[in-house]
Amino acid sequence: MSGPEALLLEGHRALGEGRLDAAETALAAASAALPDHPDVLHLLGILALRKGDAGRAVTLIGMAVLKAEALGQRRGEFHINLGNALGTLGRRPEALQAYREAVKRAPMVPEAHNNLGVALETEGDLDGAVRSLRSALALKRDYADACFNLANVRRTQRRFDEARSAYRQSLALAPGNGSAWLNAASVHHARGDVEAAAASMRRAHALQPDKPGILANLINLVRLLDTSTGASELALCRRFDALYARPLAARLPALAPRNYPDRRDPDRKFRVAYVGADALRLHTASVSILPLVEAHDRRSFEVVCYSDLPATAEDAVTERYRAASTFHVTHGLSDEALARRIREDRIDIAVDILGYPTGSRLLALAHKPAPIQVNMLLMGSFGLDAVGWAIGDAHLTPKEAEAHFSERIERIDLAFAYDPLETTPEVSPLPATTAGYVTFGSLNQPAKLSYRCLEAWANVLGHVEHSRLVLKAKAYEDPAVAERLLAFFDSRNIHPDRILLRGWTATQGEHLAIFREIDIALDTFPYGGVISTCEALWMGVPVVSLNGDRVLGRYGGAFLEAVGLRELAADDIDTYVERAAGLAEDTAGLAVLRATLRQRMASSRLCNGPAYARAVEGAYRRMWRSWSA
Repeated sequence: MSGPEALLLEGHRALGEGRLDAAETALAAASAALPDHPDVLHLLGILALRKGDAGRAVTLIGMAVLKAEALGQRRGEFHINLGNALGTLGRRPEALQAYREAVKRAPMVPEAHNNLGVALETEGDLDGAVRSLRSALALKRDYADACFNLANVRRTQRRFDEARSAYRQSLALAPGNGSAWLNAASVHHARGDVEAAAASMRRAHALQPDKPGILANLINLVRLLDTSTGASELALCRRFDALYARPLAARLPALAPRNYPDRRDPDRKFRVAYVGADALRLHTASVSILPLVEAHDRRSFEVVCYSDLPATAEDAVTERYRAASTFHVTHGLSDEALARRIREDRIDIAVDILGYPTGSRLLALAHKPAPIQVNMLLMGSFGLDAVGWAIGDAHLTPKEAEAHFSERIERIDLAFAYDPLETTPEVSPLPATTAGYVTFGSLNQPAKLSYRCLEAWANVLGHVEHSRLVLKAKAYEDPAVAERLLAFFDSRNIHPDRILLRGWTATQGEHLAIFREIDIALDTFPYGGVISTCEALWMGVPVVSLNGDRVLGRYGGAFLEAVGLRELAADDIDTYVERAAGLAEDTAGLAVLRATLRQRMASSRLCNGPAYARAVEGAYRRMWRSWSA
């Protein structure tokens, strides 16, 4: 073969091998000889797409489609690549139509069905996406991309067992797909299999070490593990620091007390900033941060909030932040740009309120934009050299916990405050009064339900005749997940009829209304409830908790002490079971407690935003004195 056809073949081969310059040379020469040839136009369009010019790709491939149609050719692959180019431009409806045309013209090409499936998922037609992806796999059983895409759809549908199976199939075919390992970890987590989730996340991190978010997710996962220790958690955080944070510290000029001759006075007015990422809305972080922001002494503190929320995600809670602070929208700013903004705003104390969960701005603080940087709402240590302080208390961070923090801990009376943020349902009468039996409950995610925790709950139900257990989580909408949990209790002689599973609810009010069915809440361990425990107490439901070996296993005890129910926090599992069973014996006492607990909580320091603010402000001044000494 010679002439234009040879050039066309060479261009095709070079594209397939990723030699874009060689492909461009060959295809330019072929185009000079065959300017209207559909294949030349098509390959030039693919080349433009590979080089980042999707607009030109749409033009060229669109011309190829028209030329082919004029010749009576049904070229499904043209429509596939036209759909790819349109999708890159965000022209989703047109991309979807292109993929539909591809399937019509090339019904035996698995890629056409796969791409149509992905487009349908993007448009929200999940059942249609499943059908298309199954068609792709029927044509090509070893199609790793289609397995991966099918798993993603099943995950969105909360069909977690089917998603897990599809991810396994995808990874058997393409074990180097870091995204598949990452998504598989989220499915294991949703099913409550934390060990498998952590193992998958470690594989994802090994394959994609350039993505800080993967290691951040791993840090969150290991905090759920029974086998985790403070030392092992800190080691992972220090690894995050070494890989991603410390290399950023030199990008801004170093800060030192001598740089602040006009700001050395520890009693002056401070500029304190709350780095909120996407949490300055109706969010678990806001139940504690908003009452602090609103109660700050404006004579002594100027309060700044940095929010990554786009305008479409802001809500009534965001408006409360706006009213209570100098509010800056940082959506779209890089970590370095946000750090420079914090430095330019002359912030004295920068407070991270999110930590390692997705969306965090820890890598902005890694640039050391403020003299004092604080770990607030403790989940554990950040492990970052750039964040020097953490706010704790005697219960959450006892003296022995200090070895597992890189930060210096400043203790206050209670390192948390609670504001329900929305109007909540009224406290209902005790369910046991009319039901004739006691109902225990937990509204925590399955990942918090460790084997030891489930065993303890089975023992509680065994001790309290005819009692029930209400569990609520999105995952229980998957029949396979629900059946596995029921089978666990059945194997412990707890009939499945005694386990009442509840799924997702659309509103916070509907979520809290589940407590109308519950007499006594059972805290999870080793990772206990935080907001879920506050919500239970607010709804008049006492919580039995286990004092754990980590910060996230000690919030329940701290809250119970604050509301005067210290005796409901046990130091070992046997006592935990005894306290739960004993509480269930006194339904008259439970009824009185239910009727008074909300007021008891509202008048406690747990719901005293001004007292929390004064304590935190004192901690900030102590930090500054220590830093500037």
